[in-house]
Amino acid sequence: MKLSLALLGLNAAYNAAIVSAAPVESWSTKSGASPSAVDMFNTAIEWNDKYWDDDAGYLIASSEGPGRYDSRHTAWYAPQLLARNGPGDVAKAIRIFDNVISGQYLDPSKQWYGDYQGAPSEPEPGTLVYPDDGPYSSWDPNVRDFVGCAWIVALNDYGHLLPAATVSKVEKSLHIAARGDLYRVGGVDGDNSYPCYSNPWLMRTILQNWVGARVGDANLTKSGEKFAQEIYDLWSMHHTLSEFNSPTYAGVAMWALALWNQYGTSDSLLKKYGPEMLTYSWEELGQLYNANLKNLAGPWDRSYGYNMNEYASLIGAVIWGAIGLEKAPVPKNLLAMYHQDDFAFYPLFALSTPEMVKYLPAKVKTNLLKFPGEHMYTSQAYSPPFDTYPRNITTWMSKNVTIGAETVAEHVVGGPSINPSQFTPAVIQWAIDDHQIGCISHWVTESSIHAVAAPGSLKISYPNATSTDGPVSFNFLFSGLDVNNGFNVTGLEGVPGLNVKLTTNALPNYTMTYNTDHSVNEFSFYNITYTMPKSFTGVPFVSLQIV
Repeated sequence: MKLSLALLGLNAAYNAAIVSAAPVESWSTKSGASPSAVDMFNTAIEWNDKYWDDDAGYLIASSEGPGRYDSRHTAWYAPQLLARNGPGDVAKAIRIFDNVISGQYLDPSKQWYGDYQGAPSEPEPGTLVYPDDGPYSSWDPNVRDFVGCAWIVALNDYGHLLPAATVSKVEKSLHIAARGDLYRVGGVDGDNSYPCYSNPWLMRTILQNWVGARVGDANLTKSGEKFAQEIYDLWSMHHTLSEFNSPTYAGVAMWALALWNQYGTSDSLLKKYGPEMLTYSWEELGQLYNANLKNLAGPWDRSYGYNMNEYASLIGAVIWGAIGLEKAPVPKNLLAMYHQDDFAFYPLFALSTPEMVKYLPAKVKTNLLKFPGEHMYTSQAYSPPFDTYPRNITTWMSKNVTIGAETVAEHVVGGPSINPSQFTPAVIQWAIDDHQIGCISHWVTESSIHAVAAPGSLKISYPNATSTDGPVSFNFLFSGLDVNNGFNVTGLEGVPGLNVKLTTNALPNYTMTYNTDHSVNEFSFYNITYTMPKSFTGVPFVSLQIV
């Protein structure tokens, strides 16, 4: 169903139940959105339409999830339906509000107060059948922010389509969600809510600001100002977000900053800081995006894949909105893409595209369309309390090869998100051929890594590793060979489409296995491991040179 069908309006019987029965202008006409944003909205909402179960009043989970239905994605769908405003869309949105709110946790004595069920089939957290092992166990504290920010869009822009009773119900739910969000304090009860956790922190900031102003809760409004100042102070150290260069979460951050600019109160710090932070986000993206490969160069603090042309990334949505689908890093075959869940988010990105592109520098847009030529990028990012010092970032960009690295010293293994499957502090990407993108990524086993990218080279060492810690190894994942075409992978020096020379003080006899269980970001890969001698001395190192 195309967006233009919104001009057909609602049926006469339903019009009697809504606040205003006057013909409603479509989102595309009202916003002056670009054709690429409208195309993204239509494509992605029609994707969501296919997962709608009218009997249940929920979207079916498109991939792995806590149940058959997905509450968060369903909540995202509500403002999308209101924006399209085709036949039956408003009625569906009202059902969604009723259903998702019925699964909101209302006990103020619980840590998950104000949060929403991940799926309507879930039992109450903290019960014998569904134990509470802290955040992200039987409940996800970020759902408050994802649902809350989507519903800000719904009420602020489309509340006039809804019955007064529904508006009141959603306002009350958002008030509870915002108050519950204040239960989150980094380091308390296992919570990881710090300003360095960029994407939910940016979302919680606009949630507190907007809801506080909407319902007249000064405590929330003050919290929004406090949160804005805290993340701005951290960001100002290096003009980078702490969740650096994430193909998914840098996209969420840019969307949240657009919400700051769109919906923040006029005299707030959000309005003051949002434009600057969003502009710098675009400029960073313009430096690290390779239009030839249609990929962000590394390093990636949090990534759900190794090739943005194969999975639904949210930076892909940002770029689609800015320059159109043909040039964007979005899978050609949507039915076959990895990490499908985030495609449900794309229509909300389309709705904020007009605000995002206000801050898109002309030079950056040119870089997104055409690779500007070989260059180096250096920066720093800092994630207290997880980093012992700011991470030092180096990236070399060339026409068909990119190399990215960061030097880190963490308190635990796995990067700031404490997740080795997402943290990629050293990576090489290249064009295997016209259709396949190769990737060598360093699988993290050490908390301190000295990784540096330079023209044609990647050097990795472990400054604090000792033989007394047990086996010390360098693990690399090679992925991207989707069609073999006679290639025979024999190691890092035998990857297709790239001539690599390896130097190391590890044992020369490496091990290599081929993994197809899709346990790491759904991708298949070769695992190539170099192990240090049992009683080595000195600093373990590996050097990869493109020759």
